[in-house]
Amino acid sequence: MKEAIANAGVFNLIIIFVIILILMFLGSLSYSRGFKAKNKVIEEIEKDQGFTTSTQARIDDWLSNIGYRANVGYNKNSDVCAATVSGNGGRGGQLVNGESDYQYCVYEFDTCGSGADAAKCGKYYRVITYMYFDIPVIGGLLKLPVSGETMIFNEINS
Repeated sequence: MKEAIANAGVFNLIIIFVIILILMFLGSLSYSRGFKAKNKVIEEIEKDQGFTTSTQARIDDWLSNIGYRANVGYNKNSDVCAATVSGNGGRGGQLVNGESDYQYCVYEFDTCGSGADAAKCGKYYRVITYMYFDIPVIGGLLKLPVSGETMIFNEINS
């Protein structure tokens, strides 16, 4: 009888180990999808040197191909993202992708101000994507932001 109880204990340890491995796999999948989405959004904005409607169309198409989370229960991205965000020495950034169907936020910051250095005057963008962890048994949703910024796009006056 001792062997049967010992085997049940070992079997329980194996089950717990397999569950932990599955959770780690799902976590790494969400982690890589969130960072991959952020990097692609930044890459597309830098390619166009700004955020335009064609940039948004390419980003939305790419996000649908990788299976990134669409806005569920919301009409557009303006319901998910704040209209403004603080940063850039007190000057806030404005949401520029309020019409997107996917849950990512792009904010435009203007570095030009009174007394600003002309070489550093321009626009840059802050991108926020999310890592999602849906836990089926508990039913909770864990949503962690992943943010990054583009380089500054200088406007040349000629």
